[in-house]
Amino acid sequence: MQYFTSAEKAIEWIHGARYKGQKNGLENTRALLELLSNPEKGYKKIHVAGTNGKGSTCAYCASALREAGYKVGLYTSPYLIRYNERVQVDGKPISDDDLTDIVNLLVEKTDILTSEGVFPTTFELGTALAFEYFRRRGVVYAVVEVGLGGRFDSTNVITPVVSAIASIALDHTKTLGDTVEQIAFEKAGIIKEGIPAVVMDQAENVLSVFREAAKDRRAPLTVTDAVEELNVGAYGSGFRYNGIDFETSLCGRYQMRNAALAIETLRAAGIADPAIIKGIKNAKWPCRLEWVDGVLIDGAHNPDGASALATYIGDFFADKKITLITGMMKDKDIGKSAEILSAFADEVMTVAADDPRAESPERLAEIYNGLGIHSFAIGDVGVALRTAREHGNMVVVAGSLYIAGEARRLLRGEECF
Repeated sequence: MQYFTSAEKAIEWIHGARYKGQKNGLENTRALLELLSNPEKGYKKIHVAGTNGKGSTCAYCASALREAGYKVGLYTSPYLIRYNERVQVDGKPISDDDLTDIVNLLVEKTDILTSEGVFPTTFELGTALAFEYFRRRGVVYAVVEVGLGGRFDSTNVITPVVSAIASIALDHTKTLGDTVEQIAFEKAGIIKEGIPAVVMDQAENVLSVFREAAKDRRAPLTVTDAVEELNVGAYGSGFRYNGIDFETSLCGRYQMRNAALAIETLRAAGIADPAIIKGIKNAKWPCRLEWVDGVLIDGAHNPDGASALATYIGDFFADKKITLITGMMKDKDIGKSAEILSAFADEVMTVAADDPRAESPERLAEIYNGLGIHSFAIGDVGVALRTAREHGNMVVVAGSLYIAGEARRLLRGEECF
């Protein structure tokens, strides 16, 4: 039976589960994948968690695996412009036809589950979609980004060849806990029995959580070494890691640490250094300190991300007058992020993403005005871009990946991939 004839309607159905789905640990995902004959078991996986940097790490890993000659699936979230971006094979998003076909299969299987009192969530459906698509396309490796946390994230049903964890910071505190140790515990949930784990070098109180988890599960643990900066530029960096020189076109000092995590993860998976070197150099990751038509675009959706953006601007553009276009979600630490972003902004234009979680532009403008920054609500990203450019300052778009993605689409006049 064909339920949908368009990707738009199929995606609406996935999103509709947001209000009907009932999270039940990992059981929903396991039940759904079982009905699909467990597509996730047909290829090797690299599993990546973390508060910040996990997406970039995934991009580095996928790029290097392609350089090594493998067909590679990539599952990430959120998307920037189109849902299809979340599920890619060899850098290309899933087609509308393939997405629609698999969603029709998911509807059939979900009907069976709901009759048994099991109601998959939006993210669980998306995870099943990705795993089934990777099987159909015959990928050899899938790089899988954790959606939220790790321990009970729907992606945590997989048995990877390597588990990797990026930097930890306070985010999603209502769900994951209000200390970095609690959050690290949730992220450490992806460390599997006997499976190599790689974690980014960071505060000892965080590392101790990872060490304990790895010890309990007899998982070989690697902590990344220090990176030697060779040349850090506004548009990319060169660095030395374990005596080998690397280059990345991804901007920001922190990208070298993300690259180090990817390097160790790939080595643990048995990938040779020549492919890793090429993969790090050629990796792309949109809307993370990305320049598009003279505008700097960055997600910077939490205080840690905002600090990284502020550091980058301080390093290379401290002499510029800056107009900040920003929008944020209500469930983020808006006050702290605004405080950090306001340090470099000369004026702020506030906008809103097309999402029920979006904070109103009026409220955001109030927050920035309260910090002493001239701010006004515009609402629409396109209008804000036109207005900001008329003011003649350097333009920065930040605060939400949804806002960043919309700005990128408008500036490029095309889809993000």
